[in-house]
Amino acid sequence: MRLRSLLACAAALAITSALCVTPALRADTRHAWGAPVPPDGLIALNARSRNADEPVVSDALVEEIRAKARVRCIIQLKPDQNVRAVANDVEKASESGRVLKSNGSSSFFVAEVDQRTLAELRKDPRVQAVYKDELSAAAPLAAAAMPPGLDVSTNLIGSNRANAAGWTGRGTTVAVLDTGIDRSHPFFAGRIVDEACFSSSYAGDGTVSLCPNNRPSQTGAGAADARTARCLMNDANACFHGSHVAGIAAGRLVPGAPSNGVAPDAGILAVQVFSRLENPLSCALQRVRAPCLLSYTSDQKLALQYVARVARLHNVAAVNLSLGGGEPFTRACDDDPAAAALKPEFDALERLGVASVVAAGNEGFTTGVTAPACVSTAVAVGASNASDAPASFTNRGPLVDLFAPGVAIRSSVPGGTYTELSGTSMAAPHVAGVFALMRQAYPRFSVAQALQRLQATGRRLRYTAGRMSVTTARIDAERATAAATARSAA
Repeated sequence: MRLRSLLACAAALAITSALCVTPALRADTRHAWGAPVPPDGLIALNARSRNADEPVVSDALVEEIRAKARVRCIIQLKPDQNVRAVANDVEKASESGRVLKSNGSSSFFVAEVDQRTLAELRKDPRVQAVYKDELSAAAPLAAAAMPPGLDVSTNLIGSNRANAAGWTGRGTTVAVLDTGIDRSHPFFAGRIVDEACFSSSYAGDGTVSLCPNNRPSQTGAGAADARTARCLMNDANACFHGSHVAGIAAGRLVPGAPSNGVAPDAGILAVQVFSRLENPLSCALQRVRAPCLLSYTSDQKLALQYVARVARLHNVAAVNLSLGGGEPFTRACDDDPAAAALKPEFDALERLGVASVVAAGNEGFTTGVTAPACVSTAVAVGASNASDAPASFTNRGPLVDLFAPGVAIRSSVPGGTYTELSGTSMAAPHVAGVFALMRQAYPRFSVAQALQRLQATGRRLRYTAGRMSVTTARIDAERATAAATARSAA
């Protein structure tokens, strides 16, 4: 959250000041639109001094465009700029660059960018940043040999006792950006308040949209349906992840279910943000087998902007993103030219009182988290085990805001059944559900105030992160809502 990067730096300074160095922004403004650019001009520009007002571009993106000729990118504009106008200029910049998507947002668009186009973008005063449109995975681990069950985890965090006291998330909504939802699963009966899909088809990567209408976007009933033909892979439904996550956050007890989810009376806003890939190499880069499901950052941005538009209508308390990837970040990545693409959307949601809850990642990094959990306005969640210790696979360190159970969590999957999965993917929706309880119990709390209370009332887990000793709270829903319970009883 907001002060997390400062706190992380303060802790790290005791070890080394190198962890707190802010990277320089990447840009150059000495070329005008249409000016000649030498073959190695982009690399040369990187060696020159930069102006802080110029667009942010990572060195890695520059090198990748040089190596691959063109790369799918997000062009983020400064406030109050016209997407169509900048997109039209991009179309004119070169013969090989082209705009892929420009009608979904008023603040960014997606384009294939070559060296010439990037050079033009880098001195355009309307452009804030150019990010690679990364693909990320939602890859839970196999269930561990431990006592399974959502009933175990909800008892551990006390959400069952908070529910008994009246804090069930009633009147609130949890948005789940994932692989869609089994709309007919009894665990969600009567509580899917809305659906949307933002899913790209792109020949360059071999992706195919999972929206039921076969288009890049869809809203309304059925838009996030996880039981479509394209979700089937090798006779199994590959779009199980979103239903599992939604069940942890807000499933309601029915015959055959392990227990209630954390916020059993909260509404569910299901958003499909994944695309299907058949390319073995693209899948292998994300450590998953082909065919696979991966999510573009641009689709996540569109989905988050959609949630912001309907946040007040549905009283959205939290949005859950159990996805991400990349190298570990030991400090907030807000200024990182390769990792901060979702920060504008997280910031906007925070202003609306919506917590952006993000899984910290399953790589076992001992001092850092992956993107987008590294963004300061994300609530980064690590996974704990039944013994109240960080799970062996979880990423950890000063950037983790909260821990929640993430080992052998039994929850809903398509087909009306339930299964056990492990990962920070399973920990994050425990926290998203608790934010729904907090919204009901403390309706005037900001995201920061709710987070501070969860940290103050949670069980303190102390562990070693590299050479640092770190203490992070594991959520305790009963204690977090206790003051509201006492107030209502008075």
